[in-house]
Amino acid sequence: MKIFKIDASSGFDEICSTIKPQIAGLKIMKNKSSLHFFYIKDIKRVAANILKQDALSLGAELVCSKDSVFGGLESENALLIANQKQINLLAKKELLQDFGLKDLAKFISKDFKKPAKSLIMGVLNFNTDSFNPASRTTADECASKIEKMINDGADFIDIGMVSSRPGSIYVGSEVEFERVKPVVNIIEQNGFTKRVKFSLDSFDEKCLRYALERGFSMVNDISGDCSLATLAKQYGASYCLMHKNGDPQTMQVGVKDSDILGIVDEFFERKLEILDTLGQKDIWLDPGIGFGKTARDNMILIKHLEHFLHFGYPLFVGASRKSVINAYSPSDVSDRLAGSLYLHLKAFENGASIIRTHDVFAHKQMFDMAQAYANLEF
Repeated sequence: MKIFKIDASSGFDEICSTIKPQIAGLKIMKNKSSLHFFYIKDIKRVAANILKQDALSLGAELVCSKDSVFGGLESENALLIANQKQINLLAKKELLQDFGLKDLAKFISKDFKKPAKSLIMGVLNFNTDSFNPASRTTADECASKIEKMINDGADFIDIGMVSSRPGSIYVGSEVEFERVKPVVNIIEQNGFTKRVKFSLDSFDEKCLRYALERGFSMVNDISGDCSLATLAKQYGASYCLMHKNGDPQTMQVGVKDSDILGIVDEFFERKLEILDTLGQKDIWLDPGIGFGKTARDNMILIKHLEHFLHFGYPLFVGASRKSVINAYSPSDVSDRLAGSLYLHLKAFENGASIIRTHDVFAHKQMFDMAQAYANLEF
């Protein structure tokens, strides 16, 4: 007999394929194979006491204050640690309780399923003031740049005509449209929309309509104006809802660390209610890395991205070469590929389905290796 200490993140199914356990027991054992953490803010001590006892009875754990044993209506914070089997059983118990525990039961019962692979969205900017000079291009280079991105492995290509970087000033609808029209025409004439999906990074209805009429399939809206979701629905296109604080001219002025998970969660909840009334179901959620947030806030959003899976929509992340990298590893935009790859790998591991990047080939290679690593048979 030989014993090996192996990586706990190894694929459960892949390992079990070498062991061949009984099929009936495989699902039961899989539900015990990893732990979930739920951080609970402002839980009443009486509820914490109930939850603690119920968790312990199932072999799970609740980390709470020493005073929760006395009960009472004072609020505190707690950490629930449980595997999937324990969560399923605990949810049934808490549905019978008061003090907000019914809501907790409903939340922990949600499906936080992560994607098996991440799609790659390449970025092309047809303007002169994008924060990454290497992403800037012209209509004359449009076809060759798109051809390269497709060959490099892009699943989507995002076309931008105006900069949304901090401090940028919107050039106006007519100027944007004059940039949009020739590029969209080239994309249509070359049949690129039949080979890869295109999105337009815009909040201008005239520009978006022109692109959607010619085969674009996503509205990438940084404004959060849900009326544009109605436009997307008319053309059977996806709508990407992004969170941001303020507008590009002011959003990074005096920003401070905040309860960013709560802020973004409340924003998505409010906007999704509006989108539901509009009948738009094809939705992507973007936490808006770099849009009115501190470096710490950006890192928190990526690290705990899994939380937003509770809404039931795929997640979209773009941290490519952004200043969050410079905050922790001082560097020029041109030297931030390594940081971008790290943040995007973590975003995928934490639930992102689309990664928006300036560097398609490097990301395709990185995700190919990540998938090969994850699927490696023991």
